[in-house]
Amino acid sequence: MPEIDTRLQRYTAAEHRIGANLQELEQHSVYQLLTTDVLTGKTARALGAVNDADPSLWQLFTLLSSALDRARTLRGTGNRVRNEVRLELAQQLGSASILIDSHDIPLGERGLTGASTRQEHLSIEALIDRMSALYEPVRNVVTHAERVLRDALPRLNSAEATVARLRADAMALGVDTVDLDRIDETIARIRDLSLTDPLSIPANARSSFDDAIRGASATIAAARASHDALAADIAGASQLLDECRDLIAQASAYRAETLRKVALPIGLRQPPSIDAIDGERGLATKLDPILASSQPWQAVRRSLDGWSTGATRLRDQLRRVAQANQAPLEKRNELRGRLSAFRAKMAATGFSEDPVLRDISAEAHNELFTSPTDLVRAERLVTEFGNRLANP
Repeated sequence: MPEIDTRLQRYTAAEHRIGANLQELEQHSVYQLLTTDVLTGKTARALGAVNDADPSLWQLFTLLSSALDRARTLRGTGNRVRNEVRLELAQQLGSASILIDSHDIPLGERGLTGASTRQEHLSIEALIDRMSALYEPVRNVVTHAERVLRDALPRLNSAEATVARLRADAMALGVDTVDLDRIDETIARIRDLSLTDPLSIPANARSSFDDAIRGASATIAAARASHDALAADIAGASQLLDECRDLIAQASAYRAETLRKVALPIGLRQPPSIDAIDGERGLATKLDPILASSQPWQAVRRSLDGWSTGATRLRDQLRRVAQANQAPLEKRNELRGRLSAFRAKMAATGFSEDPVLRDISAEAHNELFTSPTDLVRAERLVTEFGNRLANP
């Protein structure tokens, strides 16, 4: 009898756990979603085998409870149990004593000695195993769907709010909203799948529309920055024109000065006429319609950027022209500086009376301080002066 009591206690404990787990499963929000009749796709296929099972988990649980109730009633509460009761308990707890299914057999399928009905009986142990086999796939689908929904759904509301804000910004800026439309479509599709087929929600759904939102945000932020910088860039265009005008004036002045002060200068360049800026086809003339345009800011932005590219290229060329025209004057100043240093050294080292050094010094000075200067001859004299001073 102790063995029978132990088995009955074990089955009773299993009954309590099964009832609690089935109750929790039935009250689970995801299970309630999955037991609707709108499931499709992967989720419907995953639950199909269980949903088609007959009888259901709760029907099997009722059979289990009824069988255990009969066994507990038969066992009673006393310590002494009659032998026939002990035998019946052993039969109820150990044999296939629970009727699970019964259905009629068509006449055409019966043999002469065949029964008119087909019945399926299970033992309590086998019944619990049958229930476990039905329960575990349902539990696995519910927990899988719960993980998917827990990851995707909380982000959807935030994503929708972000997309709405970005759409308002895009419309204010006149920016294309195609990317935002795609994100909205993705969010709507995930919401629909969460109700009909959560297992088909891609594992990377959240990260994919997060990435798309970040990309759209960056695009709109760049458009906002470009829009906000337009006024400053227009002011900068006028400054660029003034800089080009100044460079033309400087290049022309350096050229004229070099021609006066340097004999046969090398590398001089002819700067363009001021018409390149203020002439009929000059930069200023091309800028005027851009500044006066009533087109959307993006069109003004594109036109201004194109104009700025050409104007910047011209400014850089003018800088090189000015530098080339100034180079001979800077070379003359450099030679003057070297000559002054050598003459100071000659005086400090006591060679002021050296006739050769004095003659070279005088020739170099005359060449460098008389216009036009022959830079080639002046450099040769300064170099010779320095060499003789170093090796008297």
